[in-house]
This record gives sequence, structure tokens and C-alpha cells, in this order.
Amino acid sequence: MVGGEFYKQDRVMRLLREQRLFQLAPRGLTTKELADRMGISQRSAQRDIAALESELEMPFVKQGNRYQVLPGFFLASINFSLQEAMALLLSARLMARFSDRFNPYAEAAYEKIGTVLPEKVRAAVAEAAAAFGEKRADDTYVRVFAALTRAWADRRKVSIEYTMERTFTRVVWPLFIEPSLSGHSCYLIAWEEKRQVPRSYRLERISQAEVLDATFDPPLGFSVGAMLADSWGIWSSDGTAPAEVTLVFAEEVARRVKDTLWHPSQRTEDLPDGRVRLRLRVSSLIELRPWVLSWGHTCEVLAPPEFRAAVQAEVDQAAAHYASDQPPAKGRHLRAVQSA
Repeated sequence: MVGGEFYKQDRVMRLLREQRLFQLAPRGLTTKELADRMGISQRSAQRDIAALESELEMPFVKQGNRYQVLPGFFLASINFSLQEAMALLLSARLMARFSDRFNPYAEAAYEKIGTVLPEKVRAAVAEAAAAFGEKRADDTYVRVFAALTRAWADRRKVSIEYTMERTFTRVVWPLFIEPSLSGHSCYLIAWEEKRQVPRSYRLERISQAEVLDATFDPPLGFSVGAMLADSWGIWSSDGTAPAEVTLVFAEEVARRVKDTLWHPSQRTEDLPDGRVRLRLRVSSLIELRPWVLSWGHTCEVLAPPEFRAAVQAEVDQAAAHYASDQPPAKGRHLRAVQSA
């Protein structure tokens, strides 16, 4: 990790430690008290308070020379049973393994969870929390995550700057933040105000999120669960009918296929030769394709025909790379990687 990334993470973690100090000081803190406790200058303490307010959305009021956080910003303390804390530890392990951005909030949250666990297992939580510190530093991601979380909780509209093939600005209503295993990312599920439709936006592609004063009520009858019911990952069908997919798995992986719930719609059927047929109803074949290809020769697509053709074309292209004893030309290899 380069020096600049270390600096960014150190700064974010300092802000989170200061946030914790304000949480433990209901009467608030002066800039001198904050500076003394953090071992920084009073000028730095003033800048950090401004950063806490602008970047972490902490609502301060000033009483004399003391800065207090408005009541209601910090959630009430929760006492976990050992089994509940262990369940959260499992989620920490999954998040640490599959997220690709440094998330100081996750690190701080799991450090707090560790304090309610017996000392003998506390180290496991600390290890999971520390894993977040090894991810890529991204100040923009942290600011966007903080702003969207606050807007979601307060039901306030947000103006986002989003980049795909081009960069555009949209006013959206944040309805949820959903993790995606396949994309190693989180997505904002939001109602697009102009087009009056739900959309998903990858957080890493949001370069700016401005929380507006205007509030919103979620669309009548809208449910994130219903929106993603047929999704393999995060892509919804956008009103089109989901695809009916039929796959056949070889006998050598049949048990593993049957032992796992891959999708709520799945139906399995044992075949006479030991293979197993798996039927799915999914909204996006594009999201499903990498998973199918990951099974290699043990999985065959039977339907729909266009999906079978797409997977076959992918397999044929991969096989062509190994058809010659010579490695592919550099330019051809780069084109293949870029199109993957």
C-alpha cells in the first residue's frame, strides 16, 4: 500500500476515534479537549470537527466553546449474546473477504462488537476488523457511503454524480444499500425521481452525493426484496419477464449442487445417470453467466437457447487460447482481458 493510502486511512480512523470521543461525552468537547485527547494541535482539532460535520454528517451544535452532537445521531447501545455476536462475526468475515474498498465504519463497528465477546474469542473479531484496513483507501467512497447512509435513515433526497460511459447527475431517493458478492461491491437501490423507476447504482461509480433538504416517502408498495426477488445478484428485470434457465450438472458435483440453495427459485431433479437438473428463474443472464462458466465442463446449459449459445461462444473463445502451443500475442491477450 502506498504512503498516500496509509495517510488517508490514518486520517479516516482518526476521525472515527474522534467520533467515538464525542459519543462518550454527552456534554460535548472543546477543541482544546479534543486536541489533548488525540495528541494533535488545536487547529487540527478545529479542522477535524469541520470534517466530521461535512464528511461524516455529524450534526453539531455549539454551546459556548463546546461542540455537542445533536441527540439521536448515535444509536442506542445494544447488548449481544455470545451466539448473536458470533453471527455478526461471520458477517464480518464475509464482508472482509469480498469487499474491495477500505470501509472504516465496518472496521469500527466490528471492533465495538469485539468488546462484548469473551476475551478468548475477541481476537477473532479483531482479526476480521483489521482485515478492512488492508483494503484500498478511497476517501470519495467513504464520504459517499456516509452521506447515503444518513440520507437513507432520514429519508432525504440525494443528488448523485454517477459515471458509466459518461458522467451525469441525478436526484434519487435512497431506499437501501445492497451488497453484491459477484461484483465485490455495494449498490445503492434508489428511486429515480425524474423517470419514476427504481435503479441500482454502484457506490464506486458515485463521485459525489449531496444530501438535499427535501424529504421523500418510499413509493407505495415498493419493496427491495420484491425488486430483487428474481435477481441473481443485483440486476432486476426492469419490468421484463425473468428467464427460465435449465442447467444439467455432472454426477461428480451433483451432491454439492443439491446441498446448496443457490437461488430462491431453484428446483432440482435427479437424473437416472447420476446427474442433476437445476431449473432457475432469473432476471439477468449476464450476471448468471460467470457462475455457470465457473463450473467448467461439469455444467451444461440446456435453456434458454440464447444463453446456451452465449456460454458456448465463451467456451469456444477460451478453448482457442489453448489450441496453440504459443502464448497469444500481447495485443490479442489485452483485448481478451478488456472484454472479459
